[in-house]
Amino acid sequence: MSAEEAATSTSAPIIGPAPSTVTQDERTKQLLEDLEKIPLFMTHLPDSDEPNLAVEALKSLASDEPPLEVATNLKTEGNDCFKRGKFTEAAQYYTKALEYDHDDKSLKVSLLINRAAANLELQNYGMVLHDCADALRIRPNTVKALFRSAKACIALEKFEEATECCKWGLSIEPDNKELAALQLQVDQAIARHERRIKEREERKRQKDLIREQIKQAIEIRSDLVFDTSSDKKKRTEDEDLAVVSYPWENDSARQVELDQHTGHLLWPVFFLYPESKESDFVEKFDESLTLRDMLQEVLAEPPHWDDRQRPKYTLDNVDTYFLSRPVGGFDEDERLVKVSMDARLGVILNNEKYIIRDGIPSFVVLPRNDPFTTQFIDRYRKLRQTQEAASKRTSN
Repeated sequence: MSAEEAATSTSAPIIGPAPSTVTQDERTKQLLEDLEKIPLFMTHLPDSDEPNLAVEALKSLASDEPPLEVATNLKTEGNDCFKRGKFTEAAQYYTKALEYDHDDKSLKVSLLINRAAANLELQNYGMVLHDCADALRIRPNTVKALFRSAKACIALEKFEEATECCKWGLSIEPDNKELAALQLQVDQAIARHERRIKEREERKRQKDLIREQIKQAIEIRSDLVFDTSSDKKKRTEDEDLAVVSYPWENDSARQVELDQHTGHLLWPVFFLYPESKESDFVEKFDESLTLRDMLQEVLAEPPHWDDRQRPKYTLDNVDTYFLSRPVGGFDEDERLVKVSMDARLGVILNNEKYIIRDGIPSFVVLPRNDPFTTQFIDRYRKLRQTQEAASKRTSN
């Protein structure tokens, strides 16, 4: 095979990048399209109404117009955008116009307060205050700058500053109806703000008073035992400061309450049905009532998950228990304790074996003479026996 044949043979390895399938004309066309996107190489201006600051810069370079005229034209474009509700684009035009150096202070002030108006619509209140301050440095009697500063201050709840802006503006134009109306708006906002503060303080005072009353009521019931094995934090409603909660409190809205008329504690209570993995929640269980009293209401109708024709969970066919685990204990330390339905809630909670966790007592409800109940009780019986056997081995 000759050298020329070897070079053209399909079996010979190709060294270097594979030949492009794009033609020279296609490459040239793509290059021109890419260059057209760069303002410096544009052959025509884009049709979009949105401002292109790079294009505007080139237009100004190519123009023989003086900076004052260019800035005025950009202001006009910005005003047109503002009238059409295009506040971001308006602010961009005003910003570009402010970059041109000239001696017309009136135009500079106008651009600053116009940009402040656009940013006021965009809720950029910090920028509003910055531009108005710059305008007032140039011309301290610019009422529009004071008016827009006041509006931004109201939005930021800087009511004292808003009042000062209104007073300043009215000292310049005493008959300015817009400023007078804004001053009234500031006064109303201050009144609302002060009212909210007083209401918040009163809510906090009432809340603290109730917490203290509950604390005293629980201290009287000295036999109550709470699980305090883990540190708990409680975030107050009106403050970001986290405070240590009492052991009967939790992070939910389900809290023990005090009946102001009877002095009884009203506990949030769960009734648990492990067979169906369901539960009933009683928001306010008076400690003077018995479990039977409450279950009489809870089980007045067969639960939706029970057999409607032959319900097992009826008041005459269930027993009640609670799970007892020592404070700081483990799952294997848990015991199932049967409790009479005729016992009052307050008496049960004072039982030395009852540990209140997360401020919400709970009780297990099981049907009598039922295979599931037998299994459930046996599980805890075996757990207790295992623990007792382990203890004996350890003691020996």
